[in-house]
Amino acid sequence: MNQARGIDHITLCVENLEAAEFLFTKVLGFEVIWSARDVGSETSSMDTVVVQCGTARIALMQGRDKAMKSQINEFIDKYGQGVQHVALEVDDIDAVCREWESHGVQFSGPVKEGRDGFGPLKQRFTYPLFPGSGMFIELTQRDHGGERSKTFVRSTVEALYKDIERDQATGTERTIIEYKSIPVRVRSGLKKAS
Repeated sequence: MNQARGIDHITLCVENLEAAEFLFTKVLGFEVIWSARDVGSETSSMDTVVVQCGTARIALMQGRDKAMKSQINEFIDKYGQGVQHVALEVDDIDAVCREWESHGVQFSGPVKEGRDGFGPLKQRFTYPLFPGSGMFIELTQRDHGGERSKTFVRSTVEALYKDIERDQATGTERTIIEYKSIPVRVRSGLKKAS
């Protein structure tokens, strides 16, 4: 089984990007390593700032409504400000995707590929983890032979954004797996929580 190397980054949806950036950089000791404005499409978009402290990397995102509500603002309306997704770093994203798909995992789009100033970057989103939850997983591959990406790539972030926007526009609501098809086992000796 292909294993995750660890958490690449955590992404937070926020209502006030400037205030969140201040909190992380001036109070919590993080540094800005990447930022982009108006990432998305003509329909909706977001502004993002990625901060890092040691190996901890956090992406902060604020929505921009245009012809339709930004998926970031829709997420905040439904779930409040907070974690939208957790990105797991893997050694071979294609192998992990094949393995996960063999177990029924559903992705919101194909693998996105780009290149920062340091090396290639591959990313892919799953659908949300649980029914009624907006939180999902991203797979990220940064190592490619002798090169390693360190930041992000606007084109891949934009392509990932458009996958979610497409599902938002069509009203598609899926989860990472089809929960109804999972066999439920009853374990003896376990008591139901009260």
